[in-house]
Amino acid sequence: MADDADIANDFNELLVSLTLGRRGQEANVKSGPKVCADCDDKIPIARRKLGFKLCVQCAEETERRNSLYAGH
Repeated sequence: MADDADIANDFNELLVSLTLGRRGQEANVKSGPKVCADCDDKIPIARRKLGFKLCVQCAEETERRNSLYAGH
């Protein structure tokens, strides 16, 4: 049975592993900008990897405006 020190050590190893994994992911992102072209909010890594230049909120607003004026 693991004692508190073993549990804490396992938890620390997990945190270090996750942190280093994220750090590597951020370094590999080269597709899209780090901040939104409209509002300068940070764009999440997964969204940047897909090449998006707008944050979710600005993209939704742009799509909403485009749909309102689609017939004109």
